[in-house]
Amino acid sequence: MKKITRTLGVIASFILMLSLTSCYYDEVIENTNPPILDVSYAIDIQPIWNQFCVACHPTLEQPDLTEGNSYNALISIPGGIISGNAEGSELMEMLRHDPNNPNPMPPSSPMSATNINLIEAWINQGALNN
Repeated sequence: MKKITRTLGVIASFILMLSLTSCYYDEVIENTNPPILDVSYAIDIQPIWNQFCVACHPTLEQPDLTEGNSYNALISIPGGIISGNAEGSELMEMLRHDPNNPNPMPPSSPMSATNINLIEAWINQGALNN
């Protein structure tokens, strides 16, 4: 009788152990920053310049960020935009108000994170004039 009780106890313990370890699931972590798909310079980036930059960077003030001129003006600045490398681009330091960059843009306060992320994605996608 003791042998049967002990055997049943071992079996019950084994079943309990299996049931506790077999009900495992991975926690799904929601991505709060959805990936930015293809960014268009004309549709996504130029409107940002129009809203935040053109008032201080019109045709006579370099870089000229008006429509039709802004892309070439920005790309021609050495180190300003490094195609495919937003982190290495001086423009991103300026937009993020990096303390190591003496020229924060816009000077009054940073743009929204959404706009900065969009510009960053555009640079990382090759800084195309599309």
